[in-house]
Amino acid sequence: MNLEKELERKQRELTALVSGATAILLQQGFIETARAIFDICRQITGATSGYIALLSGDGQENEVLFLESGGLPCDVDKELPMPVRGLRAESYKSGRAVFHNDFMNSEWIKFMPAGHVALKNVMFAPLVIAGKTVGLIGLANKAGDFDENDAAMAEHFGGLAAIALQNSRNLDAMLAAKKQREDLIIELKSALEKVKKLSGLLPICSFCKNIRDDKGYWNRIENYIREHSEAEFSHGLCPECANKHYPGLNLDGDY
Repeated sequence: MNLEKELERKQRELTALVSGATAILLQQGFIETARAIFDICRQITGATSGYIALLSGDGQENEVLFLESGGLPCDVDKELPMPVRGLRAESYKSGRAVFHNDFMNSEWIKFMPAGHVALKNVMFAPLVIAGKTVGLIGLANKAGDFDENDAAMAEHFGGLAAIALQNSRNLDAMLAAKKQREDLIIELKSALEKVKKLSGLLPICSFCKNIRDDKGYWNRIENYIREHSEAEFSHGLCPECANKHYPGLNLDGDY
């Protein structure tokens, strides 16, 4: 390949990567962003079919987000599980892109379910977050052969898809935290509305200890406090009043 063609290829790849990054910045839903990244990756590598899948919670299966058959018939039941095995398992384990250019004659053909689209060649590139492979970009049916440069590009686009996934998870967590804060604020406001507080100067009679309310009426102190707080009263006698009013009863202890 001469220098001019090499520069043209590099320019196309750079443009494709910028387009993939732009898809992330648009902040659509993850599936929409992943599809945009996949389509750009498919175009730059020359693949005509493929998918993006995420690892299931138990780590045993691919959970396909979408599937592009490239116009070829594919009659596989969408409900069938897609275990992590064969060539894609190598990508999961290594965290690197892997490919095979004669897949129909490979050892992994035995894992293809009936009705699956024919696969001339295949490539898998990982989505890696914090050192863990959490999904794959699957690419297939390039007119020529996949090569190491295709694998490098697929890994770059897998990285972009991983960033989009982490952004989506971060956004979901942020929205959940916001909702939790809003619910807590509502609960606190509701609780505060039920709490009656006493504050400021209270006009109180120096003799009978009645309190004048904001309407000018005088109320017994226990009634006023009961109406303006959550306090309740139980009546008794202090030692001084017990001796004053009931001197002959010798009331000791708690009153």
